[in-house]
Amino acid sequence: MKKYILLFTLISAFAVFPKLIYSQGVQQRINISPSPTGNEIQNQIQNQGEEQQIQTQEQESLENATGEGSQNRNQNAIQNMSEVAKQVQQLLQVRTTGGIGEQVRQIAQEQNQAQTQIQEQLNKLDSKGKFSRFLTGTNFGAIKNLKVQLEQNQLRIKKLEQLQNQLSNGGDITTVQETIQALIAENTLLQERIVTEEQTKSLFGWLVKLLN
Repeated sequence: MKKYILLFTLISAFAVFPKLIYSQGVQQRINISPSPTGNEIQNQIQNQGEEQQIQTQEQESLENATGEGSQNRNQNAIQNMSEVAKQVQQLLQVRTTGGIGEQVRQIAQEQNQAQTQIQEQLNKLDSKGKFSRFLTGTNFGAIKNLKVQLEQNQLRIKKLEQLQNQLSNGGDITTVQETIQALIAENTLLQERIVTEEQTKSLFGWLVKLLN
């Protein structure tokens, strides 16, 4: 009978001992890791609120800056297109006779047609909605055509620079110089627009660009 009592006592001790160890361990962890005070919790909430407010303000500033930058670029592009068109009309009236004058007027005619093409491609870019841009990106066909027009502009600039040195009429020289400056400005704006459009983030733009 004593054996059974001793055995029962040992079994009970083994059953209680792990629970006692676990309870002591939990108590030690509680003592080691004190809970934050009410002031600390309030400070954490306040800091999180301030960080979120700062992030929101930064995001709004970025969106406003991007929107304003886009509007300014569009306005500059419109003004430049008008300036180029005016210079082209003046080129068509170059008074120099002979082969040189004819070459200048031929370039003016080519540029006049190019301006129509450039405006059409810009209209295609501007007409694409935000949701469509989000899905498929920019109009890659229009971008491709703008790159071609940009290269053709550069070739015409070089031709005008060569012809300028052969002109003798002061008024014609000034007209050619002003046209060259207007075309250089147009190329700069076109290049900026192309870079901006190609950086448009979208879900499937990479696939559309690959197909184009």
